[in-house]
Amino acid sequence: MNDINSAHLYDLHYGMHYNFTSPLEDNVFFSLIPERNIPESFSPIIDEENGLCIGYLNNSMSDLYDVYDYNGYYVTRMEVPLEHPWLDPLDFVFVGALIFKAFRFGSFSFKALIQRGVFVELKSLLGEGIMNILRGRIKVGLSPEALKFTPAAAKHMEEPARYVPVYIQEKALRYGRRTPDLLRKSDLKTIRYEIGIRRSRYNKYLGSYENKDYTLEVIVNENNWTITHFAYKPLR
Repeated sequence: MNDINSAHLYDLHYGMHYNFTSPLEDNVFFSLIPERNIPESFSPIIDEENGLCIGYLNNSMSDLYDVYDYNGYYVTRMEVPLEHPWLDPLDFVFVGALIFKAFRFGSFSFKALIQRGVFVELKSLLGEGIMNILRGRIKVGLSPEALKFTPAAAKHMEEPARYVPVYIQEKALRYGRRTPDLLRKSDLKTIRYEIGIRRSRYNKYLGSYENKDYTLEVIVNENNWTITHFAYKPLR
């Protein structure tokens, strides 16, 4: 019994590795506030599993689209493959998020809302090379898989009102403002990080996004990179 209690206390203070899945609705996602301005006409590319924006698409001409990374930097230009013969290329304009879903063995598919208000599923909208670039750019730095969470922090990742993608929390630790955790509630020497983030919801009635910017606070034990607390509040 003592061994079990000791293990529980170890997890409580030093955390564990978790595989989180987003509890958010399909029309809600998080992003870092881009370094470059993103026009409202751009369609975000959403990683469904994490509720995370990994890039943007912009219809430059006809069936040609420009691809940008999560910070708004240009990546490449691509042509939309028409997998559905009944779709007119002129009608193939995305009006909402482009939802990306990964499967086992590296395959993936996309779901998009087009101009006529119809959802279509596409298997090969963005090539594997483009997806690898977009995902690679947001993962640069401390590997999010290396982060650990205390049980209390992990529990909040199951709550839609508290959830924040691990990739964004990792960016807070890498690029955020670092200060001592003056309110720490344990004997651990934890550090406080802050970074600006954005939570977006697609309003299908208005046909536009409702974006709200927040300050994300992440409390971490830097000795083993265990997140003990995180929360976001409106950006001042």
